[in-house]
Amino acid sequence: MSELGTRLKQARIAKGYSLEELQDLTKIQKRYLAGIEDGNHSMMPGAFYVRAFIRQYAAAVGLNAEELLEHHKSEMPANEPAARPPMPSALTSRSRTVTRTAPSEAYAEIMPKVLVALFIVLILAVAWYFYSASTDSGSPNLPMDEGQGVPYEEPASALAAPEKAEDEAAEEPIEQPAEEPAEPEAILAVEETQGETTTYSWQGPADRQLDIAASGPSWIAATDQNSTELTSRARVMQAEEAETIDLSDVEVVRLRIGDYSNIALTLNGEPIEYEQQLQPQNIVIQFRDAE
Repeated sequence: MSELGTRLKQARIAKGYSLEELQDLTKIQKRYLAGIEDGNHSMMPGAFYVRAFIRQYAAAVGLNAEELLEHHKSEMPANEPAARPPMPSALTSRSRTVTRTAPSEAYAEIMPKVLVALFIVLILAVAWYFYSASTDSGSPNLPMDEGQGVPYEEPASALAAPEKAEDEAAEEPIEQPAEEPAEPEAILAVEETQGETTTYSWQGPADRQLDIAASGPSWIAATDQNSTELTSRARVMQAEEAETIDLSDVEVVRLRIGDYSNIALTLNGEPIEYEQQLQPQNIVIQFRDAE
C-alpha cells in the first residue's frame, strides 16, 4: 500500500465511510477506489483519471487534493504523451487537364456560318423587292371582276338604293309616344265635426301613404275599418320620432291623438289641417272613389 493511499484510507475511516458509501458519494467505481488506496494505479483507465479520481476522493473525505498530489507526486504515474494522428505515407494529387479553345479559333469557326446566313438573307430580300415591284406595277386601281379581267363598277341600282332608302325613311310618319294617363287629383275635404271627432273624405290615387311626425310627446294610435292596429304599436311618440302607414287597401282610418300640437299628419305629401283645437281628439278619414 502506498503512503498516499494510506492517508486517503485513514481519512475515509475517520469519516466513517465504507467503500460502498464513498462510491455513492463520488460516483467512482469501488474497484478504482480500492486501487487508489492500494497504490495500484495500473488498473486505472489512464494517468489523467488517476489524478481526477484522487481529487474527488480527497474532497469527499475532507483533504486538500492539490496539496496531497503535490506532496506525493513521486507516486503519480507520468503523463502519457498525446497520440499524434498518423501521417499519410504519401500525398496523392490529382490533376485535371482543361482544354480551352482560344478566342481566335472560336471566331474562325463561327464567322463562316454567319457570313453564309447573311448572304442567304440578302438574296431573299432582293427577291422579295423585285416580286413586290412587279406585283404593284401590274395591278389596276379599280377592283377586277372575278374571272373576267375587266374593272368592276358598281351598278347604278346599287348606288341609287341608299337614296331610295333615305326617301322612304323620310316619308314614314314618326310615331309619337303614348301619353301616360294623368294621375287623379287628390281632394281632402272636411265632412263633419262631432265632439272630439273630425271626419274627412279623401278622393284621389289608390296608392295612399300617411306620414306621422312628432315634435314633442303625444299619444298616437291608428286603426282601420275593422279596428285593426295600423301603427307599429299604440304609444306616446317622442320628439323627432316618425312613422309611415300604407293606406292603399284601407277604406277608413281612425287616428286617436293626445296632443295635436305635437303631431303633424301628411297624406300623400299633403298636410292635414286640424279643424278643432282639442286634447285629445279623433281624426277619421274615409277614402272614396280612389283610383
